[in-house]
Amino acid sequence: MQGTLSDTGLLRIAIFQGMTEQELKHVVDLADEIEFAPGEVILREGKRSQNIWIVTQGDCEVLKRLDDGDETVLATLESPSIFGEMSFFYPAPHSASVRALGEMRVLRIRREQYDLMVQQNNGAALKLAFNLANVLSERLRRMDDWVAQLIHEHADDGKKTEWRDFRAKLYGDWNI
Repeated sequence: MQGTLSDTGLLRIAIFQGMTEQELKHVVDLADEIEFAPGEVILREGKRSQNIWIVTQGDCEVLKRLDDGDETVLATLESPSIFGEMSFFYPAPHSASVRALGEMRVLRIRREQYDLMVQQNNGAALKLAFNLANVLSERLRRMDDWVAQLIHEHADDGKKTEWRDFRAKLYGDWNI
């Protein structure tokens, strides 16, 4: 990355909260900086990889394939945003695709790089994991609010049972 890390604004990104400049430098030095062209797919739903992606420039959209083959946009992510955190910790196929909307620049932290930080007893690894847990918790909290609102809004139209079933699946036994 060009300039000092303080100048990049990376210290303001949620997953880097509480890191010293030296810890952030260590993470950035391990990360790969990648550019994507408009329309380029960064992650493909159903494929596997264990990376955290930090959007440092540009926007992307998160797409979910529907049963009929169409895709729906779940979210638009702007710089600075992160994605890939679910697959980073739990090695499962990606639940959605991510596609660049315009010219885009990202930092990619591969799971192998993170594991190296853990082996080195690097404090940045603990802070990164803690901050990612916070990001995931906040996203789950928003999901809770959204599902509760949908259950409330559909109390009289027969969909309440569907949303309760969804909630039960979300919080059910995963047999892990």
